[in-house]
Amino acid sequence: MLRETEKNYTHVYLDLTDEIIYFHSTSVPCRLGKSLLDFIYMDLKKAFLQVETVREIHPYFSSWSDEGIQMLMAKTEDNETASGLTPGRMEELQNIYKKLLDALIHGTSEMNEEATHYFLRHPFYSSGTLVNQTVKNENRWIIDYFLMGFEDCLMCELVEMLRRHQIIKICKNCGRFFIPKRSNVDYCTRVFSGDGKTCSDVGYTKTFAKTVKKDELLQAYTRAYKAHYARMTKPRKKAANMSREEFEAWYKEAKEGLELARQGKIDAEEYKTWLKK
Repeated sequence: MLRETEKNYTHVYLDLTDEIIYFHSTSVPCRLGKSLLDFIYMDLKKAFLQVETVREIHPYFSSWSDEGIQMLMAKTEDNETASGLTPGRMEELQNIYKKLLDALIHGTSEMNEEATHYFLRHPFYSSGTLVNQTVKNENRWIIDYFLMGFEDCLMCELVEMLRRHQIIKICKNCGRFFIPKRSNVDYCTRVFSGDGKTCSDVGYTKTFAKTVKKDELLQAYTRAYKAHYARMTKPRKKAANMSREEFEAWYKEAKEGLELARQGKIDAEEYKTWLKK
């Protein structure tokens, strides 16, 4: 049984050539930084209602026994263990690591005193061993970290993100940290609305709407596109309908016309008049 009181260790493996992290406690690898971000945005009050949801807080807890988790769930600040790990302490760690991540984006001047003290108190968490392992039939160099507790897991991941100069951004829709697949991505993929739409879905729709509102040519083109598309997909008896071939031909011409009108190569008013036909 894994118990925080016994200072149980865990192994963390990191490939030198990619941004994948493997926790020995689970067989499922994840992108470097994901488990840290998942933890800092976890609703701990809901997580601590059930044994299984506690295991979802972080891979570190995935192999804990039911008894070990129940002991953690029962802890308060008055009966904390030698490790100091309690539900309340984990909430403190969430806030500390939010500040540390914020400092990575905006500079250390944004780091508060508590976060600064925590970072200096953990200048390095453990020593790693470079080992050669076979991964998917390939020999890969892996760093094997031997970590002595939950806080070491968090610091390990943060330091590796720093070492690899991993890009961290703030989602322009929900305001939370995320790790983009490309540097020009501004929205995360977390589910944002009740209908299952993600920040990416919502954010780029809002951005396009703002762009359309400011661009009269694009606004006219968008209205015409919707009208012509409806003529193809919703045939009416009293209106001129379009076949798919006719719509695609119109779409190609309209798109080319939009670029020409923006460049001033054709008259903008004539283009908008043509769109209404």
